[in-house]
Amino acid sequence: MTYACEDCGFLFYRVGAVKDCPSCEKNNVRPATAEEAGRLEKLLEQGKAALRIKGGQT
Repeated sequence: MTYACEDCGFLFYRVGAVKDCPSCEKNNVRPATAEEAGRLEKLLEQGKAALRIKGGQT
């Protein structure tokens, strides 16, 4: 499931229930909206592409 922190805005995936934000460690976490989940997915895809490029160059 995708979550968003109301305090710092961090978006992240977790399996199961979440109590605290892994970034700021505050407990103001909620399920992410569809828009937020889509934004996180795009960011992760961009990162995966960059990792593949770096891995192929070394």
